[in-house]
Amino acid sequence: SYSFCTLLNTFIMAEYFQNIEDTEGTRWTWHTFPNKVSGKEKHTGGCFSPEMVVPLACIITPLKVIPTAPEIQGLPTKCRQCSAIANKFCKIDAASRSWTCPFCRSRNDQGAAAGTLQQEFGSGSSTVEYILNKPPTPSPVFIFIVDIATKLTELNGEKDAILGVLPTLPPNSLIGIITVGMHVTVWELGFKYAVKGVVFTGDPKSAEYTQDSVREFLGIKRGAKVGPSEGVAGRYLVPASDCVQMVTNLFDDLTQDPWPIPQGRRALRSTGASLEIATAMAEILVGPAKEPYHGRIILLLSGPCPRGPGKMVTDKLEETLRSHSDIKDGNAPHITKATEFGKKLAKRLRAINFCIDMFMISLDQVGLLELSEAIVYTGGYIVSSDTFHAPVFVTSFAKLFRKVPSRDTLNMFFNVTLEVQTSAETKIAGCIGPCRGSDEMSQCASSSVEVGDGKTCVWSTSSIDTTTSFSVIFDAEKQSGSPNRFTQFLTAFTDSFGVRRLRVTTQMHAIASSADRDVINATYCFDQLTAAAVLGRMTTRYMEENGNDMRPIVRWLDRSLINFVKKFATYHAGDPKSLSLPQQYTLLPQFMYHLRRSEFLQVFNSSADETIFFRSCLSRETVSQAVAMIQPSLKSYEYGMSVSQPVQLDSSSVKADNILLCDAYFDVTIHHGKTIASWRKEGHQNNPGYEAFKGQLDSPHVHMAEIVESRFPSPKITICDQHTSQARYIYSKINPSETKLENAEEGVQVIHTDDANLQTFWEKLQILAVSSDRK
Repeated sequence: SYSFCTLLNTFIMAEYFQNIEDTEGTRWTWHTFPNKVSGKEKHTGGCFSPEMVVPLACIITPLKVIPTAPEIQGLPTKCRQCSAIANKFCKIDAASRSWTCPFCRSRNDQGAAAGTLQQEFGSGSSTVEYILNKPPTPSPVFIFIVDIATKLTELNGEKDAILGVLPTLPPNSLIGIITVGMHVTVWELGFKYAVKGVVFTGDPKSAEYTQDSVREFLGIKRGAKVGPSEGVAGRYLVPASDCVQMVTNLFDDLTQDPWPIPQGRRALRSTGASLEIATAMAEILVGPAKEPYHGRIILLLSGPCPRGPGKMVTDKLEETLRSHSDIKDGNAPHITKATEFGKKLAKRLRAINFCIDMFMISLDQVGLLELSEAIVYTGGYIVSSDTFHAPVFVTSFAKLFRKVPSRDTLNMFFNVTLEVQTSAETKIAGCIGPCRGSDEMSQCASSSVEVGDGKTCVWSTSSIDTTTSFSVIFDAEKQSGSPNRFTQFLTAFTDSFGVRRLRVTTQMHAIASSADRDVINATYCFDQLTAAAVLGRMTTRYMEENGNDMRPIVRWLDRSLINFVKKFATYHAGDPKSLSLPQQYTLLPQFMYHLRRSEFLQVFNSSADETIFFRSCLSRETVSQAVAMIQPSLKSYEYGMSVSQPVQLDSSSVKADNILLCDAYFDVTIHHGKTIASWRKEGHQNNPGYEAFKGQLDSPHVHMAEIVESRFPSPKITICDQHTSQARYIYSKINPSETKLENAEEGVQVIHTDDANLQTFWEKLQILAVSSDRK
């Protein structure tokens, strides 16, 4: 436990870092860059330098809404030497009409760009957005894939969801409908006289549905111009303003897949074939001339794929779906071929700036693991729910098509590239997020260290939104005479109106005067929340690269934490009780404790699909949301108190006379203590004079609604009482400070578990940190 002053100072620091994120869209692990190594420590290269231990990294939200960021019409001014964009840190020489680039320190003539330079230099903002002088591209394309190999009630839920969002889409956006069961049907929405479709078998004689074979099946002539009679647009892809009635008529007649399902068999579903066909349609639309189309393939799925391309299991129910242990032991016969299918699909999608969104419902797995490359790394979303009528699905599906109020465009941006420029002393180790690196090498990229997607300074993805974040990890190789280091993030994107834009964020960071611990503690500005989010993302990436073998990853994480405490704590060798961490570092061990217990490392209780879902959310969310996944927040509502109180994520916070609101990102739980639950069941909240109790019951629901409204995908809501089965959602997240009934104080909630609690974890960490032989 920590003193009130420590918690208050930690909160103030967190608010300070949050304000920087709100105005600049970035959060750094270290806000003062490291200096060269002093003493006996030798810097052998790498992001885990001995003077920091925690990597130098930045989590950037490239398209975060920043009201103060100016917009400039036209092309940016570039340095002739390093191609960095002119910014507020450039030095201007009015006499010679020149400016000096802070990255390479070369001089540039103002020339014809003097007017633009005045806006760039004079804005005073770290972020500037350029509206590039390029012709607008077409509106987005949305291809909906509807699963008909499901129950009729679920099929009706799919129909209602699609019909509900069609009127909200841009009128000129193109809409396509594909249904998938045993066969795949592409519906010709441009045929006004009847409901008409083209049926594919779903299990082609060749290995896959190619662009040429799909073109032949659909009757599209090669080189046909876009039009109502010959092209894919106009026949199968129709403007949203013209298709609502046709889609309504189609859905009125659409029924379940008529193919019978014998006893002991799964429904036949050609998911991979439907995705291949949708991708081929998008490729035909783009054409050899690379027309600037972009869009989304939105897959609504209720079961696995037992046939055709991407097959992950047979239709025999006696063959169970692959688990983590099956994959580790080599007992997943379809996974290699199915995963390779997903990678090929991802490559095709990135080439045409399309992504896949998966909305899945199932009590079992549906094949997300095999398709993860085509979904996660094209910028697509994953939403998991119980049914197509559950609030998680209904609200999340609608949120996908929400607008950004400040732009009046859909909250989706396409054809995105992120480029990072750095000072000569700082190299880029890699990037972790919903993107893939390009083959473009740069002098800014580290040649010796690679974390995530490295060996480049340019990454691309098909689509992001205003909350999508990327973790850029740096390698501070050497020190120069300059007292500052500079970093520039360049994000090029196209909005839903087809306007091409470039957002540039330039930042300057001071360099510490020394690498000595006392100087670091006094001058470094360390963001514990960002450090936890970065280490969490690095951990999940290492888990994926290591075949989900948790043991070496946990050892690496523990070793990093021990070295961190040894570096920044004060202590007497061999005396654990003498160890003391400065307040700016006190929360990181606690975050690492909860990370070790989280579903990101512990895959025993999760399916392979669930693990991919959890990790994909962690890799793309902002710092505050990522921290909520690692260490949920807990608020207490007590009788007679007008506001909630943040409390420790500990079993001691569970009381009979309070209400807890636990935000674990994926789940939001309201927990009533047994006394509160008893009063509620007796109906005291409805009696005169019990207004305070009614307010205590209502307040958590108000705050819960605010969380649900602001989050995508929407979390699962659980309302439970103490000592009931549903209370496990909160008991599994909190620190089990009491695990034995005979040792517990009266009123303290006992958590029955074999896990070590936070106090035991910290005591062991102290012992290892003060050991002189521990490196």
